[in-house]
Amino acid sequence: MPSPSDELNELDELADLDRRHLIHPITEFRIHEVKGPRIVTGGEGIRIELADGRSMIDGFSGLFNINVGHGRREIGEAVAVQMQKLAYYPSFWDFSSEPAIRLAERLARLMPEGSELDHFLFTTGGSDANETNFRLARLYHAVRGETSRQKILSRRSGFHGITRAAGSATAIPAYHVFAEPDPLHLNTAAPYCHRCEFGKTPDACALECAEDIETVIAREGAESIAALIAEPILGTGGIVLPPAGYFERLQAICREHGILFILDEVITGFGRTGEWFGMQKFGLQPDLLSLAKGISSGYAPLGAVALRRGVYETIRDDSPRGLPFMGGLTYNNHPTSCAAALANLDIIENEGLVENARTVGDYLLERLHECFGAKALVSEIRGLGMLAAIECTEPGTLDPIDGRPMSFPAAVAKAAFERGLICRALWENVALAPPLCTTREEIDEIVTILAESFEVAERRRESR
Repeated sequence: MPSPSDELNELDELADLDRRHLIHPITEFRIHEVKGPRIVTGGEGIRIELADGRSMIDGFSGLFNINVGHGRREIGEAVAVQMQKLAYYPSFWDFSSEPAIRLAERLARLMPEGSELDHFLFTTGGSDANETNFRLARLYHAVRGETSRQKILSRRSGFHGITRAAGSATAIPAYHVFAEPDPLHLNTAAPYCHRCEFGKTPDACALECAEDIETVIAREGAESIAALIAEPILGTGGIVLPPAGYFERLQAICREHGILFILDEVITGFGRTGEWFGMQKFGLQPDLLSLAKGISSGYAPLGAVALRRGVYETIRDDSPRGLPFMGGLTYNNHPTSCAAALANLDIIENEGLVENARTVGDYLLERLHECFGAKALVSEIRGLGMLAAIECTEPGTLDPIDGRPMSFPAAVAKAAFERGLICRALWENVALAPPLCTTREEIDEIVTILAESFEVAERRRESR
């Protein structure tokens, strides 16, 4: 058995190798080379274990994605069984595998009644799902003779990935410091009521954020626009819910101008909002759908695109004879990842995790209002299901605290980590997205740590 000193030496070696060879997303290289990694060694339920012995509550489900929690051996067993039979074979041409077929049929049954979303292509994640849907949207118009429809509309504060097209649809300035977005991608207003671009209050709102889409279409010409992409809830942009009537108007505008509506449910799918899909909360009927994250709870890389039947049939019937669908990635419809997804969906269904996300999510929002609603530095608390945000600003304004963007939410997240909770600073928000299996008692623990952390951040700010 290794001695404690042997384990410490191995940990030091791993940390050194990490600094020398491994690149981490959203990490400043020069700082990481000094601080080194926080190595995760295990997990169970809503907690993970770090190599230094600390147990942490995973209050953000990894990256919004570990919906069923950690340590689900059922998924590991399903993956092992599949890999022993057939780990992988490409699905190009007409090759297929049982897990991919079963998963496509199961998703078709899970789709809201009347959605007509019944054809699926499995990807490796959300970015390539969105890339694929942009390609499909342009193909749909092209086979109908409208080859000029190339532009994609997205909303400010939206996040859709960081690959070339998906990254261009991501309308958050920090992602474009050294790389301009593709000029075929255009931004429209965000439905961010708390930071309304038009200076409106809820009682004076006339859905100017939705009407801005009409303005952009008039400027660009509907005949040049293939699709509009939107998240049901702005996720990375700050856990932002749309105003009432917003999506009804957005969809009407798309239909009026023949623009396809792509719904990005990468974060909101598979129970996160307290429904199977965010589209059920807001009455959405997309032409194309992007899924990922909760589809496998991160146990294997997987995303998906879904096509409304009419879109699929148009591409099928109007494409030139002899020309196949010229889109495909090596790991599309990956058998092992699809097997992981099927086991993951079993857990969500059998344990009632969608309903749990709804009821426990309501309790989370209630507790956040109790603990933070009267704080001077809190300007808004919002959420739905297992998604919540506390927006922090200078009292009476929408300005960053002390004029330092993101600094106070980052200070809260840092103090929370020191106390055993992982949450996330999303711009001026402290954000939570616990696993769907989280209990009311665990919510109490999360909120208690967060309240202590907020007070620590306040004291540290006052002592500067």
